[in-house]
Amino acid sequence: MALTQFVVNGLLIGAIFAGVAVGFALIWGVVDIINLAHGDMVMLGGYTSYWALSLVTGNAEGSPLLFLATIPLAIAVLYVVGYVLQRTLVSRVIGTDIFLTLLVTFGISIAIQQLAIQAWSANPRSIQVGFADPSINAAGVVIPKMKLVAFVGALVLTAALYLFLQKTRTGRAIRAVSQNPEAAALVGIDVEHTRAVTFGISSAIAGGVGAFIATILNIQPQMGLIYTLKSFVIVVFGGVGSIPGALAGGLLLGTVEELTAGFVSSQWTLAVSFTLLIVLLVVKPQGLFGQEAER
Repeated sequence: MALTQFVVNGLLIGAIFAGVAVGFALIWGVVDIINLAHGDMVMLGGYTSYWALSLVTGNAEGSPLLFLATIPLAIAVLYVVGYVLQRTLVSRVIGTDIFLTLLVTFGISIAIQQLAIQAWSANPRSIQVGFADPSINAAGVVIPKMKLVAFVGALVLTAALYLFLQKTRTGRAIRAVSQNPEAAALVGIDVEHTRAVTFGISSAIAGGVGAFIATILNIQPQMGLIYTLKSFVIVVFGGVGSIPGALAGGLLLGTVEELTAGFVSSQWTLAVSFTLLIVLLVVKPQGLFGQEAER
C-alpha cells in the first residue's frame, strides 16, 4: 500500500513537473537556447494568481472556481512577459555562442528574482483553496484534492500546447521554424515574430502551472532554479523538442523522486534523478522519444 501511495504521489507531482518542462522543451527545440530564466516564469505565474486572488478576496483564499478564474490571467500576463523578453533581450543572442545565451538568460533570471524580492519580499506565500473535504480516500490511497486539480490542470495545459502545435497555423509555423528557420523565412514566415510567440507561449504555460503550484507549495522569489533544473532533466529524458517525451519524462521523474523520498530519504532525490540522467545519456543519448525530437 505504501508503494502505491508513493507512485500516486509521484504521478501527481510529475504531471506538474511535465507542465513546466514542456515550455522549456519548446524553447530549446524552436529558439535553440537553454532558458535559465524558465523557472522564474513559474514563480511569476504563482505570484500573479496569488495577488489576483488577494485583490478579490482581501487574502489569498477562495473557492476552487475563484482560483481557477485566475489561471487565464496568469497565462496572459506571462505570455506578454515572455514575448517582450524575447523581442528585447533574447533575440540579440540567438545564433551566437551558447555560453552567451546562458549568460543572458541567467542574468534575466537574477534580475527577475531581485525585482520580485524588492516588490514582494522573500517571505514564502501560498494560495489557500477551500474544500469541504481536502482529500479523497480511494482503496486506502489518499489523494489530496488540490493536488488532483493541479494534476488535471497541468495535463490540460500540456495537451492544449500539443494540439496547438499540431492543429493551428501558428503551431505549424513554430514547427517549421524549429526544423529549418531559413526555409521557413523563404515561404513567408516571420521567424523573429514566431520565435517571440514561442517564447511567450512557453512562459504562459509555465505561468499557468506556477499558479497551480502556489496552491500546493509555498512560492517565493528564488524558487525558480529548482524548476529550471528539473525541466532540464525531464527534457533530456524525453528528447529535446518532444512534448510527449516531456510528459513521460515528468511523470517518470516525479515517480522516481517520490519513491526515493519514501523508501530512502528526500535528501537523495536530486542525486538519484541526476544519476538516472547520466545513465540515460550513456544508454540512449537522444532521450526516450528521440525519434520525435529528431523530426
